[in-house]
Amino acid sequence: MELRVLKPDSDDIGISMSFSKYQLFLLSFLNLYIMKHLVHGQNHTLIFSKDGNIRNCSCSSHVPSCCYSSANLMCNCKTITLPKNKTRLSYNSDLTIWFSDTNTLGRLLNFTFVHNLKLSLCGATTLPTEYLAIPGLRYLRVESETIQEQSLTITHCDVKDGLCPEDTSPPFHISYLDTSLFNGLPLLKSYSVENVSSMAEQFPNLPFSSWIFATNRSYIVTLIY
Repeated sequence: MELRVLKPDSDDIGISMSFSKYQLFLLSFLNLYIMKHLVHGQNHTLIFSKDGNIRNCSCSSHVPSCCYSSANLMCNCKTITLPKNKTRLSYNSDLTIWFSDTNTLGRLLNFTFVHNLKLSLCGATTLPTEYLAIPGLRYLRVESETIQEQSLTITHCDVKDGLCPEDTSPPFHISYLDTSLFNGLPLLKSYSVENVSSMAEQFPNLPFSSWIFATNRSYIVTLIY
């Protein structure tokens, strides 16, 4: 019996190669699609005031500080109206605020719950000493035209992180930011006071809100200057 070896036809080879290229193209497309959605899943919030309007933006990439035109082009922005009666705002994503005066910064930030925060002072403005309350703050970055970007990490007691005993209620963390630090102080600093039982008695000159006192936990008060 004679054995014959069948050689693949050139057309078959061409089809096979075309199919392989199609598979590579499809895989590349899927990778780009997945990466795009991963990036969009890591969006951060940018808020700034321009021409009397408050803009709230969702950004998937870095935007140069105080570059308003780039923010409107690179981010998904919309104009918002802040409530007249201050309500407790909370941000799960990273929050960046561009501001040019303490009044605007206070409206956007005071008593806002946020973990990761970046503040950029736009313009060469001398700011007065005012204290803004930031509950839950863990990581802060600040910059202006007179100071390079500086960062500060605040350690919190958290049962989930194993930083405080499980049989005790974790303290309520609140930071107070001295706005005059943007005037060119050499180094960003902080000082924390633990086991604060009464904000009104121990820190009578700091701003407070009624919802802060609606807890039976003690406080950790961090002064940022």
